[in-house]
Amino acid sequence: MKSNAHEAGYLDLLFLNTDFATIGDAGGLQNSAAAGSLYLSLHTADPGEAGTQSTSEVSYTGYGRVAVARSGSGFSRSGSAVSLVANADFGQATAGSFPITAFYWGIGAEVSGATVLLYSGPLTPSGAAFLPFTATTADVVTMPGHTLVVDDRVAFFAIEGGSLPTGITEGTVYWVKTVSGNDITLSTTQGGGTLDITAVGGGLGIEVSAITINLNTIPRINSGTIVREG
Repeated sequence: MKSNAHEAGYLDLLFLNTDFATIGDAGGLQNSAAAGSLYLSLHTADPGEAGTQSTSEVSYTGYGRVAVARSGSGFSRSGSAVSLVANADFGQATAGSFPITAFYWGIGAEVSGATVLLYSGPLTPSGAAFLPFTATTADVVTMPGHTLVVDDRVAFFAIEGGSLPTGITEGTVYWVKTVSGNDITLSTTQGGGTLDITAVGGGLGIEVSAITINLNTIPRINSGTIVREG
């Protein structure tokens, strides 16, 4: 487990190009002589921990990764969270096979190619948070505190040392089929059959707010928190 100070120092070095003091010699881990940029991308599915920045990356004429300066003009940090200072607008879709649905964002250090993916995560509504959940073989997911309604979308992730319920795949985006208090059921398609959960488990769940891209769409990732350590 990282300490809060470790998380803050690492995030400042990566996103704000600020020295990570006291690591190594007196100067610490040094900033880059030229801060450069990090690059945001859009993805149609979870690129996963083993993926590169081109894994499931959106493709249409006009698309390109968006450069964000490694400085206070591009990012801000509060505690263990990093936020975009401004909205990030991708290129306008002028041709392609539409509609394209983006469910995930990514961030890396290169403008294109199958390059190192630093972070990725689901596109979420403002204020959405990861919430603990459990699920049973009655095909019911219990997630206290959720605000989901029928036909919302949601994704689930394992926590270290835990196991997702059998039937739920990490990072897959599901439709909410029914809601009863803290309990929901899921489907792989809108209005489809109830997802079959064959073994209990749990983890973290979060609402997903997809970006649907059609001709002339200008996709946007809104300013706000994108990375949270710890």
